[in-house]
Amino acid sequence: MEATEWKQRVKKYKGIFTEPPRTVPSDKVVDSPVIGNGDLGVTISGRPEQQRVWISKTDFWKAQKMYPNGSPCLLGGIDIHIPDLINASYYCEQRLDKAKVVSTFHGPAASVYMTSWISAWDNALIVELSCEGQSVSVTPDLWVQQGNGSETEYGQDGDTAWATRRFSGDDIEWPTEGVIAMRSSAGSHSFTLQPGTKQYLVACVMTNHDEENHLQESIRKVGLIGENMIASLRSEHDDWWSAFWAKSAIEIGDELLEKFWYGSHYIMACCSRNKRFAPGLFGNWITTDTPEWSGDYHLNYNYQAPWWGVYSSNHIELSEPYDTPLLEYMPNGRRYAEEYLGCRGLYYDVGIGPKGLPTALCNTPYENGHMFLGQKSNSALSTVNMLMRFYYTYDLEYAGFVYPFLAEVADFWEDYLTFEDGRYVIHRDAIHEVGTYTESHDDDHWDRGLEDMNPILSLALIRMLFKGLLDISRQLRLDADRHEKWTHILEHISEYPTFQREGKTIFRLTEQGYDWWPDNTLAIQHIWPAGGIGLDSDPGLLEIAKDTITVLNRWTDYNGFPTIFTAAARVGYDPETILRELRRQCSEHSFPNLFIFFGGGGIECCSGVPAAINEMLLQSHEQVIRLFPVWPRDKAARFHNLRAVGAFVISSELSEGKVTNIELTSEKGQPCRIFNPWPNEAFSLMEVDVEQQKQIEWQLSADIISFHTETGKSYTLRRHEI
Repeated sequence: MEATEWKQRVKKYKGIFTEPPRTVPSDKVVDSPVIGNGDLGVTISGRPEQQRVWISKTDFWKAQKMYPNGSPCLLGGIDIHIPDLINASYYCEQRLDKAKVVSTFHGPAASVYMTSWISAWDNALIVELSCEGQSVSVTPDLWVQQGNGSETEYGQDGDTAWATRRFSGDDIEWPTEGVIAMRSSAGSHSFTLQPGTKQYLVACVMTNHDEENHLQESIRKVGLIGENMIASLRSEHDDWWSAFWAKSAIEIGDELLEKFWYGSHYIMACCSRNKRFAPGLFGNWITTDTPEWSGDYHLNYNYQAPWWGVYSSNHIELSEPYDTPLLEYMPNGRRYAEEYLGCRGLYYDVGIGPKGLPTALCNTPYENGHMFLGQKSNSALSTVNMLMRFYYTYDLEYAGFVYPFLAEVADFWEDYLTFEDGRYVIHRDAIHEVGTYTESHDDDHWDRGLEDMNPILSLALIRMLFKGLLDISRQLRLDADRHEKWTHILEHISEYPTFQREGKTIFRLTEQGYDWWPDNTLAIQHIWPAGGIGLDSDPGLLEIAKDTITVLNRWTDYNGFPTIFTAAARVGYDPETILRELRRQCSEHSFPNLFIFFGGGGIECCSGVPAAINEMLLQSHEQVIRLFPVWPRDKAARFHNLRAVGAFVISSELSEGKVTNIELTSEKGQPCRIFNPWPNEAFSLMEVDVEQQKQIEWQLSADIISFHTETGKSYTLRRHEI
């Protein structure tokens, strides 16, 4: 299968808009068409006669400490006035393949076509305008958001209009200033768009985090962008997106789920490429100064969740921004651990921002004025993504980069755990958020969660952390003197608590404290993302896991979308149920821009479809590769270049109930173990080098095919036709 064929698949998937968006501006997710280059984000709203282009950027933050003041904020935008389009029809496509928004407006006397895109390599927005019928007048107005303690300024430099917005002052931790510089190819503020011609609006957007002389530089750059430059930028832009879509693909006979699989990757690629500033809860489509929950990095799953699908989808590059704010916050985490708990290591509050910004400070007498919300697990939960990335890549340079963070989280748990009656126990770690952010409470027992013992998620995170540290430290040859302690914790950490409900043994939220909760999916997050249970786990544990999912029955949940479906796949739940319920969420809880949206957040939902589908097609959780392990056998499917634990990139196909072939590239020369998809049948295993193939040795034991690989080599396994 050629990569070009897989790239063609994405072309048919689009966001379709037949009426103007309804929820812009929004303090959560917008329902409007979105474009982005991983830093600069643009969404477009309004009726045909006044299109409003909203411009935001991942690094445009108001860096004020007290909640909810520290947040990403709206920079500004461009209003495009075309009075001749009053009463015109509205149609818009958000085209995933080349990351463009193409709008068509048919008016009484003229039709206008507007194509908007952001250069994949530069923070340059291009709006292309053309018309048919009569000529139309066009007036673009540049604006920046006012208020919220900001300073704004407007100016003109030749034919370039510019505007800035700045947050600074004694109550600001670090200043942020953004600039939008705009010009039109017509060379004037207002112009007449003639039939058969094309005009361009070009805007360059920069902040002081990009360039010290950001105003002058943005004016200079926008002045250079003529038609030849636009053509060059377009070519480079198309090449970037073409290469992006070539990295992986699926074909599962379900166009709705495929559309959201590709759409989720599109959204992440549009908002997650600035390595110094990760996207907040709602990506880089900020249309207000008051995003919900400060739009920050919420560490009790919301911040981590968006990337849970990119690792297995072979889009490791999209996870590059993830670690930055976590590492920048380490001095705060050390201080909180020591001052508030008397521990070494890292103790993180629920909300943080970039560059070490605390966003979860509040004026209440609880928890030293922080919103830890009773939870000790935020830093441990933050290691999940780091460990996923390591296991999927075996990138030792990356492992060394994040090792100090992992080791200091281990420091915390070494000190915080207590060893009682032959096992390690966690005291006073809330499974749910405790309302320490307010002084008044309706319930006299509001703080009971502060006394939770052995919350099930923390138990799994500790297992994942110390196993990961042992694996990484051995690879890096570090901290051998700590292995005995880490191994002792792994071997003696308390078991997952269970209880009886609806006639079934299911997982309990804590050993002492809450047993159940009427919403969310904390009862299965030890399965995913914490990786505590998989298909090689004890059969009794797997049965408890499946029964928990049945009793939980929270396919639709305010906070649960990123976890419930992938957890179900991870333990072998009924695939027909998973697919049916996943399809229902995509139909009932989505916007035309392919955002899947529930109440608890924004880009976090980008992992729900990719992670679940990938786990159904390919699992490698326990270092054993399984092909189509949780997929209906009568449903044909194939995938291209999904990633497996061990730094393997794999393509395979299921047809007529049989796995037809496996194509595998070993990036790091790790031993490979594949669950035999052809029991009692003959197959061949070949090393492939360009056009040459040679047989290699393999072993078969307990239905596991094992063989050695070499770095950079490719291998094929094929079933022999009878």
